Formats: sequence, C-alpha cells, structure tokens
Amino acid sequence: MMTRFIVLGCMLAAGLAGCVPSPRFETTTNYFSPVSEAGKLCVAQCRQVQSMCESARELALQTCRAEGLTRAHADYRAYLKSLPKDYNKKKMKTLSDFEREISCSSNLYCSSDYDQCFKSCGGRIEQQTFCVKDCKLMKPPQPDGVAVGPKTTL
Repeated sequence: MMTRFIVLGCMLAAGLAGCVPSPRFETTTNYFSPVSEAGKLCVAQCRQVQSMCESARELALQTCRAEGLTRAHADYRAYLKSLPKDYNKKKMKTLSDFEREISCSSNLYCSSDYDQCFKSCGGRIEQQTFCVKDCKLMKPPQPDGVAVGPKTTL
C-alpha cells in the first residue's frame, strides 16, 4: 500500500514539474534594403523568385494531399472488403482514420533562399530576441519585453 502512495506521489510531482511556467522568447527580424538602384532591382527579383518558390511549394503540398486522399479512399475500400461479414461495426475503422495517416511536407525553403538572395543584393538582415512572458523567472529577473542577447546580423 505504501508503495502505491510513493509511486502516486512521484507521478504527481513529475506532472506538476511539467506545469511550471518558464520564460517565453520571440525573435524579430528586420530587413534593411540596399540603397543603390541596382540593389533595389536585385531585391525585387528576389521577391519574384520567392513568390514562385512559395507557389511551387503550395502546389506540391496540394498535390501530395490530393494523392493522399486518393490512397486513403482506396485503402478504406480495400479495408471494408477485407472485413468478415459478421465483423463488430463498433470496432470498424472510418474513412477519417485513413485520412489522418496522410502526411505531406515540402523540401522547398523559400524564406532562407530569399534571405540569401537579399543579402547577396547588398541588403542587411538583423535579428533580436526578446523575452515576452514570465521574464521575472529569468536569472536575474527581467521585465517582460526586454531584449536578451545581442542583435545579430545574418
């Protein structure tokens, strides 16, 4: 009986430890365009390339989802055909069970490519991290909204 209380106490302590608030941080990114006309034209081309990249990324994701739905429907029909006639309908899978298995991602990283293009045109990118919530829990305690760490130039 005592062992149960010890195990329960440990589980409760572990659960509460996960609920302890911690500071939340956000990073802001500022883009400083080049001043020359050639640099500005170059950045405009970077934006066009980024737009095309994002369109291609979205098309790839939509295509993946459509193909996934087609597979899910085919798998569901095959599943239904494989069930014995006296199968318990309460335990039967639904189409949404098969649709949940669809996983799509893209290997196109448009924003990092844009950043590289932007910098190659003579632009500058700066990032700054701020503590935005529960900053008083930092050591030493800080007010919410304080900048943490140096500004970095990418």
